[in-house]
Amino acid sequence: RSLLMVSNIVLSVLSLSDVILFTRLNVRLGLPDHLFVLGSSVLTSVIAQWMWMPGVVIMSQLCPKGMEATMYALLAGCHNLGNTIASNCGALVLETFNCQPSGAINESHQFENLWVASLLSTVLPTLTLVLIPWLI
Repeated sequence: RSLLMVSNIVLSVLSLSDVILFTRLNVRLGLPDHLFVLGSSVLTSVIAQWMWMPGVVIMSQLCPKGMEATMYALLAGCHNLGNTIASNCGALVLETFNCQPSGAINESHQFENLWVASLLSTVLPTLTLVLIPWLI
């Protein structure tokens, strides 16, 4: 439980760097863009692995003898399904906030609400923290 809670909190804090980048607060503070992009990408991958491990450990403890590969495949399939659903929901959120760039010149207005969508994606994982005591 504690690893899931800590990793969700750290992931949310790291996601705030995207909000800082989209609002251009980092430029006002004198910090370069590549620091936020690179740091966030690397650390998010590490945290995602931390979040994956408890599921694998719990499944290894709960699965019947001889069903390890099936249970691992089921866990991986559910994980991939969750990522696909999250990507589609993210696309819907971007469409809702009118962030639909086409690559045309002078369309920076398409990104005005991008920070709101990023803030929403930062807050939503913290809501799962409330459910952890009942789910595990």
